Amino acid sequence: MEPTGKVVSIHGATIVGETNSAQTFSVGSYVSVILEESKLLGVITSLELASEERIRFTANLFGKFSGGRYSRGTEELPYPGAPIEVPEDSELDLIFNTHRRYDFALGEISLLKGKRNYMDPDRFFSRHVSVVGATGSGKSCAVATILQKVAKLPGARIILLDLHDEYSEAFGDLAEKVNIGDFELPYWTMNFDELVETFIDPDDPAAKSEAVVMSEILLNSKRSKNVAYKDSLTIDSPVYFDLSDIKVKMQALDTERLPNGKEGPFYGSFTRFLFKFDTKVNDKRFEFLFKPKKFKTTETFSQFLELLFGLKSGKSLVVLNLSNVPPEVINAIASLLSRLVFDFNMWNKYRANLPILLVLEEAHNYLNTRNSSQTARRTIERVVKEGRKYGVSVMIVSQRPLDIAESIMSQCTNFVVMRLSNPDDQAYIGKLVPESMVDLLDIIPALKQGEALLIGDACILPVRTKLDAPDPFPKSKDVDFYTKWSILPPAVDLDNVVERWRKISY
Repeated sequence: MEPTGKVVSIHGATIVGETNSAQTFSVGSYVSVILEESKLLGVITSLELASEERIRFTANLFGKFSGGRYSRGTEELPYPGAPIEVPEDSELDLIFNTHRRYDFALGEISLLKGKRNYMDPDRFFSRHVSVVGATGSGKSCAVATILQKVAKLPGARIILLDLHDEYSEAFGDLAEKVNIGDFELPYWTMNFDELVETFIDPDDPAAKSEAVVMSEILLNSKRSKNVAYKDSLTIDSPVYFDLSDIKVKMQALDTERLPNGKEGPFYGSFTRFLFKFDTKVNDKRFEFLFKPKKFKTTETFSQFLELLFGLKSGKSLVVLNLSNVPPEVINAIASLLSRLVFDFNMWNKYRANLPILLVLEEAHNYLNTRNSSQTARRTIERVVKEGRKYGVSVMIVSQRPLDIAESIMSQCTNFVVMRLSNPDDQAYIGKLVPESMVDLLDIIPALKQGEALLIGDACILPVRTKLDAPDPFPKSKDVDFYTKWSILPPAVDLDNVVERWRKISY
């Protein structure tokens, strides 16, 4: 193929070139720089008119053809004047078929009709994934597509935290659907930080005293109820304790009078705590947490994990529906569930045979850096930093990536970036991806629904991809307001609405 242009200047791995063949170049398309014994492949990030006959472009170099093979990265750089050409179809096939042996592709390359974007699934799932996109960009469908491609594998183990009940019908018989409001999540599986977040108001002047006293009561209760483990128990051990011990002993301290008639050191200090404690424990919405009927002893912990991880049913994917979990405890519950996944494999000596993917939908709701509640953020930080050692990987899904702590997002090495209209979110993603790929993010606002820019270790190149449609779809379709308003709706069963509302029946 005849050269169509030449290199004008080089800035690290970025080149500026000129060509007189504008019709064959566009933002996101590919160019080859011809060297003596190899070719360097670049992705065009910008175009401008240099003269009436010449087009100037900027391209980032990502890999090299040499000896009939393509490899990512290059130790060579071109020289000014080096000839440039459009890669041949056979060369592009060589690139995008690099990972074809895995038969794992999320969709078709947008600018190369008929070519699938094959990826390395081991690198994709083992190195943390971030799926981001504005409302309406197709984010939920993207998550469903990704998980449907692996949920059919016999050894797959996926735990999905579903905040809005979008995924209960997306996986058919492949998934175990767990409605957390109906499923017991016993309070004694919570660690101390999660209990503090649930019962102690950080703005209470006595908050520090409440935490200290509660820790002592909690450890004593665990030791008295689990004599066989007494010498090895810690305040965070997942063993049964009596929740009423906390109330009884803190109430005694709150009303204590010394033998000389003077008030005790904590007299009146725990009144606010006790009120909050009673309110939550006796709230019907929290029965799944504070009033377990099945998991009431330490010995039932294995049965609880068996159900939670889908080990009894043999299903590869467990969808945990959190839509009916009260917002007051969503942070603590997200922390608890994520921590249980991590701790399970940390203590599993056969963890290498049971890698687990933890999918955190609508993650900005409980990993928000501006949230006063930070338990979930601290837990997920630990999981993303240490999880790979124990076979636990995380998929962060969010429409507002800016709200998620950078300490979490920076651990992701694979990104499925869908349309983001907020410039702050776009800039934030730019801080997280390698510098050589930042210019490619300018295309994000122009992505169509269901399109994504795939970036990361699993991709042979950063590629704009038309994602495959999920089958079946999640329940994430927008309500068509105008269409619904154009017809007379059926009568509203008001009594049924009120009855469900009062009885907290979902």
